[in-house]
Amino acid sequence: MSSPMARRLGACAGIIAVATSLAPILAAGTAAADTTTAQATAAASGETGQAANRFDGVDWTAVVAQALDCPKPKPNDTWYVVRARVAAVGDLTGDGRRETVVVSSCPSPTSSNPLIAFVYDGASKRSAPRLIGELGKNRYFKSQKVTIQNGRVHLRGQAVSDRAPNCCPDLVVRQTYKWNGTQFRRTSEKVSRIS
Repeated sequence: MSSPMARRLGACAGIIAVATSLAPILAAGTAAADTTTAQATAAASGETGQAANRFDGVDWTAVVAQALDCPKPKPNDTWYVVRARVAAVGDLTGDGRRETVVVSSCPSPTSSNPLIAFVYDGASKRSAPRLIGELGKNRYFKSQKVTIQNGRVHLRGQAVSDRAPNCCPDLVVRQTYKWNGTQFRRTSEKVSRIS
C-alpha cells in the first residue's frame, strides 16, 4: 500500500502531465484571444501601435499628418499626437494595385475631431504615397469602419448631427464611394438615428 505522500506525488505528476500536454493548446487560444482583443480595441479607439502604422514599410502616421493640415500646436502641447490606422487595403482604381485607406483626425485637447478616410494610390512610390481621396468629410464621424468590396469603399460609423453635441453621436451613417477615373464619388449614403 502506498503512503499518503506517494499518492500526493503521483497525483501531482498526473496533473503536471495533463497541464504540459494542454499548454500548447491553451497558449494558442490565449494568443488568438489577445490578438482579437487588441485589434478590436484599436479599431474602436482609432489607434494602432507603431508597428501597425508602418504597414508595407510606410509610416502612415507621418504621411497622414501632412494630409490632415491641422492647426499648429504650441511647443508645450503634450496632447498633440496624431494617430492613424490602416483601415483597408484593396484595388480601388482598377489598375491591379492595392490602394491603402488610412483613418485619422486632427488631435484635440478636448472632444475629438471628425474621422476622415484618406485613400493613397497603390501605384505611387512607397517613399512618397500619393493622396487620391478624402472620404467621409461631409459627416462628423466619431467612429468609422472601412471595407472594400467590388472596387468600392464602404464607410460605416457613428456620427454627430448638427443638433447634437460633439461628445454624443446621434446618427449611424453608411456611405459608399467609387473611383471614376479621376476622383472618388459618393454613390450612396444611408443615415439612421441612434435611438
